[in-house]
Amino acid sequence: MPTYPGFNQNFELEKYPPTIRNALRRVADTFYVTRSFDVEKVDNSFYYAALIRPTDESSVVLNTQRELLILFSDYDTFEVRTLEAYNLFYDLVGSARVDKTIRFLISSDPDVERAIRLYLEQHPEYPVIVPLTFDQLERRTNPLISAVRQNYHIRDLFGFQSPLREEHFFFGRSQIVSSVIDLAKSGQHSSLFGLRKSGKTSTIYAIERRCRPSELNVHTFDCQDLVIHARRYGELLVHLVEQVRLRTNLKTLQRPTVMEGAEISEWFKNAMNQTLNALQSNLLLIFDEIENISPGTAASDHWRAGNDPVYFWQVIRSFAQTTKKRSLSVCLVGTSPYILEESKINGIDNPAYLLAQKRFIPNLDFDETREMVARLGFFMGLDFDAAAVSKLHLSYGGHPFFTRQVCSKVHQLTTSQRPKSIPLARIEQAQSEFAGQLESYLYEIVFNLKAYYPAEFTLLKSLLSEDKIEFGEYIREAPELVDHLLGYGLVVARDGVAEIAFDAVRKAVLQIEPDERLIDLEGRWAELCIRRGKIEQGLRTTLLIWARGIEPVDWSMALEKQLSKKRFEALRSHDARFLLSNSTSPLYLTDLIALLGNERVLPYLGVRRSQIRAGLNKVNDFRGDAHAKNISDEEFAAAQRTFEELEDEFVVE
Repeated sequence: MPTYPGFNQNFELEKYPPTIRNALRRVADTFYVTRSFDVEKVDNSFYYAALIRPTDESSVVLNTQRELLILFSDYDTFEVRTLEAYNLFYDLVGSARVDKTIRFLISSDPDVERAIRLYLEQHPEYPVIVPLTFDQLERRTNPLISAVRQNYHIRDLFGFQSPLREEHFFFGRSQIVSSVIDLAKSGQHSSLFGLRKSGKTSTIYAIERRCRPSELNVHTFDCQDLVIHARRYGELLVHLVEQVRLRTNLKTLQRPTVMEGAEISEWFKNAMNQTLNALQSNLLLIFDEIENISPGTAASDHWRAGNDPVYFWQVIRSFAQTTKKRSLSVCLVGTSPYILEESKINGIDNPAYLLAQKRFIPNLDFDETREMVARLGFFMGLDFDAAAVSKLHLSYGGHPFFTRQVCSKVHQLTTSQRPKSIPLARIEQAQSEFAGQLESYLYEIVFNLKAYYPAEFTLLKSLLSEDKIEFGEYIREAPELVDHLLGYGLVVARDGVAEIAFDAVRKAVLQIEPDERLIDLEGRWAELCIRRGKIEQGLRTTLLIWARGIEPVDWSMALEKQLSKKRFEALRSHDARFLLSNSTSPLYLTDLIALLGNERVLPYLGVRRSQIRAGLNKVNDFRGDAHAKNISDEEFAAAQRTFEELEDEFVVE
């Protein structure tokens, strides 16, 4: 049902003082004003608010169809406490009804925009605030939309380096967050594994945010902290109970006199039962960086080589299995799931073996990538077209950190005139700028993989070198290692075949452990890719010179005839200078080859046309994303001959 500007019939306009009443009438010229609120007090200040819903036209601009909160502060000076009023009003409405990522603020402070800018610079994860004055509200045409567009350059919302503590800019992973919570509510254990920068910590924060203490009490323990791994297993069990009680304001229990054996097991069961009864809810303990108390990888000897992991998990598992009314569950978070995979520890049955289903932090699917890029891009005045989003998702497999960093580069490369459409060429330029950082990130990731998980590194290298015999042996004898690499996102499965996820992974492996044969292969690919680029540029230039010599209508007809209907309609311009530009062209090499299928295009090619098109199709096989493939001496020699023929035709040195 369409949404039109105006007031809801139940809106109580008389609740507001005259200044704000007039402001609301101005808002109702372009938005549907749906709900009124009573005044709220913060310290000695009074604030008014209303819910507004975008019209159909505005919802497209704002990238949301949900209601928005508009806050009124009729004070000459903006105070930070004003922002506390948002939560007071949000608490009065259902969370699903309102979009909290964008908030309007109408103020009497003429310098409110500068004040908000300074605040957001210091609080980068705070939601988007769109400020404007009462005077601007009165004078501007469509003032709220105008203020949004003026707000574009406040922050780089893509450029976060640290884990996301707030929900406002956290995308995807909703299913895995819900899964951990649902399992814990039913007393079952869970796990989350992934490499550095995969979003583990952000996911932990999301789990903590979404749990109500009355239903599920959540407590996270960082196992890389000496406070955790320096303790023996008995001391750690006591520490867990004491920390949960301290954080929930429960009375401290008397500590046990003996920290091992049957005594510590009995104490833990009694103490944890008392704690669960006092909490009146289930309890979830999240162990982050679990490797630090796991055999073989732990930071302290008693966990790495001793039996502390055995005794610790014996107590935890035994208690979790015997509780009835309230339950204790754990979520293991880290890089390696070995603690769940090893059936024995020092010859003793591993009580953590298959304790929880092994699960890796998933990358974003295409729809989640599109939502993240479109939503954050909107707030910054960046409109990523479908081809740009597809390129990002294909290049990084939905890895949120890498995708956001490239989009941050796009922001830096784009002029301050916003909104701005982001074509494929700008993505490629940003990727080039980010390439060094990406290789640095992946170098560290792969270096740690070799240092701590050498079997996975060896498998990765065998895949890189296409050693099918060695790779096949791993699949048969240690299939979990293949699962690890797929879960980490370093390897992807395409049509049932495992491949290196992206070229920066390949380069990182070769930096860490050089292989002369592979380096020679890398050099061959580099040469062919450079020559491919020159041929493509030369072909574009040749086509542009030809297109300038014919009527624009003839050019457009040739374009429409040779491209698919979907491809042709997706082009935002049919101007030859734009389409054949070496910097901004949205046409792929396959599109240019299709154009050459028309005998009226470059008519001088004559009988050589089919041979040239066949050669260009071979050239197209030498793309940057094909580097993981081997190339024999015979194939390389044949490729060079093809390249030389096409260079004679299209490349001017």
